[in-house]
Parts: sequence; structure tokens; C-alpha cells
Amino acid sequence: MSLLALGLSHQTAPVAVRERLAFVPDRLGDALSALNAEIGIDECAIVSTCNRTELYVVGSEASISALADWLHHWHGLAPGTYREELYGYAGNAAVAHLLTVTSGMDSMVLGEPQITGQVKQSWTAARAAGTLGPILDRLFQHAFQTAKHVRTETGIGHNPVTLPFAALKLAHQIHGDVRRLGALMVGAGEMIEDCCRHFAGQGLTRMTIANRSPRRAEKLAAEFAARAIGLDGLPEALHEHDVVVASTASPEPVVTSAMVREALRRRRRQPLFVLDLSVPRNVEPEIGELEDVYLYTIDDLREIAQRGHQKRLEALESAREIVAAQTHAFQRWMNLHGTSATLKQLREQAIDERDRLLERALRDLGAGHDAEDVLRKLGHRLTNRLLHTPSTALRRAAEHGDDPLLEAARRLLIDGDDE
Repeated sequence: MSLLALGLSHQTAPVAVRERLAFVPDRLGDALSALNAEIGIDECAIVSTCNRTELYVVGSEASISALADWLHHWHGLAPGTYREELYGYAGNAAVAHLLTVTSGMDSMVLGEPQITGQVKQSWTAARAAGTLGPILDRLFQHAFQTAKHVRTETGIGHNPVTLPFAALKLAHQIHGDVRRLGALMVGAGEMIEDCCRHFAGQGLTRMTIANRSPRRAEKLAAEFAARAIGLDGLPEALHEHDVVVASTASPEPVVTSAMVREALRRRRRQPLFVLDLSVPRNVEPEIGELEDVYLYTIDDLREIAQRGHQKRLEALESAREIVAAQTHAFQRWMNLHGTSATLKQLREQAIDERDRLLERALRDLGAGHDAEDVLRKLGHRLTNRLLHTPSTALRRAAEHGDDPLLEAARRLLIDGDDE
């Protein structure tokens, strides 16, 4: 049985190609069933996120080229259209790749934890579609355990490496549990959208989006179940929030010292975390001199993110060692799994021989034959029957000079008890 992985990711393909080969969630079950129906494929799973699409299969006749052809065919593409963007792995390399991906070591943001949940969703979908077998099921669960080891035993996910993530980390350090906070987002561009997504992902549910264009604010607010206001509503809204993130195209400050002083008075001196991600600045610098205000600029956040990225890179080597060890551990399990069918057949044959000879011995005893004589014959016949097949094979190996087989037989049948 071969274990194979085929896919593409942000490392090998631009977003336009990744979108073209992504699987729609509503049709993932159909895709799994179709892939599993291919000749030579016994088990399969599909991991499909915004940054990667990967097929994992187990089969006796599966091949990387056949998987590439199937992926193109499923998406209505001519064979080989995106062959240059695809990568393929077999055996241990496929195992190591899934463990690396699930641990966040191959992510666009090194060490990000979301990928583990996305891989779990893929595993759940394959289970629901009935396309998982003993090998892939065990492999995916092994990947989840490895990701947990990597996250707890290294610092790969402990430090912020993106501006929104750094903002979230700072908010947590200042206020504690972010889920109970209120956040005021000033602006409605890409940076504010990323911050909304990170904060919402950590359970923050009370957000207000203030923007010069009410329509854009309302559209973004609808996505995150937030409130939308115009910039003229800032003075009245500031005191209701614990975190303020500003990122607009305004050439002048939109959050002034006077606004913040009044907000602090109405907040009864509760601390306010203000983050200015704009250039030119959207927050008056004097605000940083006020008590109970923690003001950070985009340069502060970039420095935090760069330090975090360096720390994660330092943790990457330890994470790789864990993945290597866990890949070897899974290979040992695969080796045992591969011999289980042979061991089962050998045991069944031995039990059949034992039962036939025991039934014969019981008949002889029932007929009044001497018990000692019956037992001696039983032992003799059982020994001959159990040794017949290996003895015949060894004689043939000796006749043909098959020294490797003879040596293996000696280690297995004779020397094995020495350890």
C-alpha cells in the first residue's frame, strides 16, 4: 500500500491558481467520494484552505501523476495545466509534510494555530464521507498529537508575527481577557478588516466601526455583527470602548486629545489602549502623554512583530526535530500495520492445525488408546505440521543459494529469542 500526498500552497502558487484548484465546502463530500472511487485508491482525504489544496491517499496502484490528472479533471482543466505549481510526496515524506502543515510550520504566518482546526475539519469531512481507512485515520490523529507537542514544547506560536496579531497580543496584556472588551475600529480598509477578524476570532463580540463612508462601515460591520457609525460619532463613542484601532487615509488626526480626555473622564480613569496604524498618523501624539492611555504606533507594532518572527524562527528547529521523531514513530506503526495481516493469517493457520490434531487425539482417547501414546503422537504431528512450510521454504532457499533469506530465517526463527 502506498501513502501519497499531492497539492499546492502559497509557497508554490499565487492566489489566482489556489482559488482555481480549491474545493467548495458544499461539494467536498462529492469530491471525496469521486476520488475514493478511482482505481487503486482505498482511502483519501482532502485539505482545502485559502492557502493550500492537498490530496492524501492510500492505495495499491495510486500515483502522483494520476492524482494530478484527477485534480485537474475535477476542476474542469486540461491535464498538466498547473503541473508546475504542484508538489507530491510519498511514504515518509507525505507523513512529514502533513505533520509539518498541521503544526503551522508551513503556514504563511509561521506557527499560526488556525491550520490545525482546518485540518481537523478536513479529517471530519473525510470520516463523514466514509473515505478514511485505518492508515489515514491514524495519520491525521497522529498529526493532531504532533501539532500539540510542537505548540506546547516550542515557542513557535507564542509571539505575534503580524500587525493584527501583535495588536491583539497587546490588548490582552493591557486588559486581560479580550472577550469582555469593546473595540472601536476607526476606518474600514484592509488593515481594519484584518484586525476585526483577529479580534472576532478570539471571541470579542462588541465592536464598532467608524468610517467616513457609512456604506463601507455598514458592509464591514455586517460581516462581524458590529455597529457602524460615521466619523462624526467618535466623540460620543470613545468612552464606550477599551480598545481603539485607527487606520484611515485621512491626512490629519481624526482622534484628538480633547476627545480622549473626555472619554477618560467618562470612563472613570479605566485604561484605554489606542493603536494608530496610519501614516500620516490618525491619532494626535500628545494622547500618549495622558495617564491611563497606552498609545502604540505602526512602528511599535512592526518592531514587536519582527521580534516575534525571529523568536518563532528560533523555535522552528526544535519543531522540526519533533516532526522528524513523530514521522519515524508513524513509520514504525505502518510497519507493524503492514505485518498484521500476515501475522493474523499465520496464527489462524496454526490454530486450524492445532484444532484438527486435537480433535484427532480426542477421538483416539475416546476409542481407548493409551493416553501417553496419544499425547506423544499429538506433539509429534503438531511439530511436523507447524514446521512443514518453513522447512520446505528453507530447503528451496538453500538449493538456490538464497543467503539473505536463510539469514533472515535464522534471525527470525532461531536468534529471535536471544534478546
